[in-house]
Parts: sequence; C-alpha cells; structure tokens
Amino acid sequence: MRLKGLTFILCILPFLLEAQSAMTLKECIDYALENNDQLKIQAYEKDIAKGTIGETRSLGLPQVNAVAAFQDNLEIQTSFIQDFITPATYGVLFDEGLLEERDLGPPASFPAQFGTPVTGNAGFSVSQLIFNGSYFVGLQAAKALEDLTDREYIQSEIDVIDAVSKAYYLVLVSQENLELITTNYNRLSKLYNETSAMYENGFVEKIEVSRLKVQLNNLKSSLSAATEMLKVSLAALKLQMGMSPDSPLALSETLDSITLELEAIPANQVDPVNRIEYDILQENRNLAMLDIKNNKVQYLPNIYANFNLGWTAGTNTFGDLWSFDDQTWFRYTNWGLTLNIPIFDGLQKKFKIQQARHKLSQTELGLTQLEKAFKVEELNARTALYNALNDYKINEENVALAEEIFKVAEIKYQEGVGSNLEVIDADSELKTAQTNYLNALYNALVAKIDLLKALGILNK
Repeated sequence: MRLKGLTFILCILPFLLEAQSAMTLKECIDYALENNDQLKIQAYEKDIAKGTIGETRSLGLPQVNAVAAFQDNLEIQTSFIQDFITPATYGVLFDEGLLEERDLGPPASFPAQFGTPVTGNAGFSVSQLIFNGSYFVGLQAAKALEDLTDREYIQSEIDVIDAVSKAYYLVLVSQENLELITTNYNRLSKLYNETSAMYENGFVEKIEVSRLKVQLNNLKSSLSAATEMLKVSLAALKLQMGMSPDSPLALSETLDSITLELEAIPANQVDPVNRIEYDILQENRNLAMLDIKNNKVQYLPNIYANFNLGWTAGTNTFGDLWSFDDQTWFRYTNWGLTLNIPIFDGLQKKFKIQQARHKLSQTELGLTQLEKAFKVEELNARTALYNALNDYKINEENVALAEEIFKVAEIKYQEGVGSNLEVIDADSELKTAQTNYLNALYNALVAKIDLLKALGILNK
C-alpha cells in the first residue's frame, strides 16, 4: 500500500510542481538576497555603522544641558575658622600703647556654620568643541567603518549566492535521482511480474523469481531513501533562501538545461580587485592608517568654549524656595575657553603609534599574501573543475553503455537465451553508473561555482 501511494505521488508530482510558481536559479538567488536571515543581520551592521557616523559627528556640535537641583540641609556642615578678631584687637591696643605688647601665642579657632537650611540651583550650560584633532580623524574613521560594513555585506551576499546555487543543484540532482530510481523500479517490476508468470507456468525456476524479488526490494528501499533525500534538499534550499519550511517550492530548470552551460569555463585570470576579501582588507588598512593619524594628532592641543547661565537660591524653608523673585534667586553668567596642551604622557602615545604601525604592516603583508592565495585558489578551482568535467563525461558515457547492456540482457532473458543473473548484474551496474553519473555531475556544478567565486565574478 505504501508503494502504491508513493507511485501515485510520483505520477502527480509533475502536475503539482507545474501548479506552483516554479523558480529559476536566478529567481531563487534574488529571493534569498531579500529574505536570507544572515543578510538581514548584516544589514543591521550597516545601519549601526551609519549611526556611528552620526554619533561621531554630534560630538562637534554644541552640547547644551539644563540642570535643576534642590537640597535640604538637615544639619548644616560646621567649618572651623581661625580667630582673627583677638589678634586684631590686641594689635590696636598694643599700637596705641594701652597695653604692654606681649606674645599672644598661636591663634585659636572657633566653629561656624555657613549657608541656609534650603538651597536651590538652576541653569543652562553650553560647550562647543573648537579644535580637537581626534574628532576630525574620528569622522574619517567612522566613514571608513561604514565602507567596511558595506563590503562585508557584499561578502555575505556572495556567500548566500554560493550556498543557494549549490542547494539548488542538489535539489535538481535529487529529483533526477528519484526519477531514475523510479524508472528502474518500474522496469524491474515489470520483469519480475513476467518472470513470476513464467514460473507459475513451469518455464523458470523459483530461484530466478527470488533473485529479482531481492533486487526489487533493494530498489524499493532506494526509492524511499531518494524520496526523503529530495525532501531534505528542498528544506536546505528553503533555509538558504530564507523561505518558510511550509511554503511550496518548485524549480523550473532541469539538469539538462544547466549542463549545457557547464563547460563554459571562464578564461580570465583572477584580479584581486574583483575579490571582496581584498576590498575588506584594504578598508582595514585604511582604518590602521587612521589609527596612526589619530595617535599623532593627540600631541596637538584641544580647545573648548563654554558658557553658563544660572540662578541660585538659599532659604530657610522649602516653601520660600518657590518665591521666584530677585530677593530669593540670584542670577549668574560666565563664559570661558579651555585650552588643554599635552606635555608628557609617559611615552604612551609613542608606543600606541608603534603598535598601530605594526598593525598596518601586518595588513599590508596580508594584502600581498591574499594576492598569492587568490592565484593558488584559482588554480586549484580550475583544476578541480577540469577533473570534475572529465569524470562527468566518463560517467555519462558509462550510463549510456550500462543502459545498452541492460537492454541486451533483458532481451536475451525474455527470448530464453540468457539468464536472469545477467539481468540482475546489468541492473546493478546500471544503478551504480547512474549514481556515479549524478555524483560527478553535482561535483562538476559545485566546482564551477567554486571557480566563479575564486575569480570574484560569482555575483557579477
């Protein structure tokens, strides 16, 4: 019953796929570029970088603050004042000759409390950056950071295109595999029914029927596994596309249409400018250069301007504090400039500059290393593609030969001049050839993608 249900599904599968909106590889990639979760996360990084630019720019704008404070002095703090009255009084008496001058000893001190039980303060303060070298370098660094996140987003796009393409091809291979196994099963099932009929009429032995039954059971198991593999590959493609697992998905292309473009191998050599990894490392180099510049400008002075406007009040009760008149609240204003001149920091900036220069040297060496690595990667990818194509052609020929051998063995058996062992062996060879062919085809498709990626033209 399970097999009949599976056969029914396979029969109506083409109609179901046609009823859905079938998608080409390009359409799947376009969908993924809009819906892939990793790309959405990377897009937030771009927004964060833009926010960093705004945050850095805001440091150069006027900084305005308002403050209001109230304080209830439950116990006014006591201060100690040196006794200046006694020495002054005796000094006059000594000067006038009213008393004989003598040493008064060290002056005494007495406690005193200043202030009122309730105090208030309200005001505005404005500060403005006039010159700070790090501020202007920071603006450049923030812009470089935005450029870096843009390039990292492009790298994520390339990774998505790579993953979607390989997942798309895996679905096509899985579909083809399921169709081939279904064809083999139907063909062997027909032969099994014919052999069973011949056995019932006494023309063949029971062992021949049993051999075909074993082979048929193996195919039944392969058919079930291929069906599940198709489901898994479709789920993997949906995941890479950012599509809901419950959404229907059908592919409009076939392996035949794709293999026509398989041998169109790009002849151009890798150009580092086309590799996004090279651009990302260049942006890191720019950031390293700005880091050196930032440490150097910290030797320059910083200048700030400030302005303050406010009112203070002191009363005996909290209620009196709300008497907003010129007898309670007293206004004050001031403005000024602050000049900060760095003189000696224990050679801290010197060592920071040394570290930044070493990081710049590392980055520049990394660029040189990338150029070499790109050439090796291209060579490996191109070699892998040539080998995969050669393997694909050999296995394509083997499939044609295996199909021919099976047909001959089947005809010989039906005409009574061959054994079913020949048919079973031919069927096994055919299945092996088909499996090897599909594996070789998928490997060739993957190798083609890897070469395009190595050349930096996968997203072109």
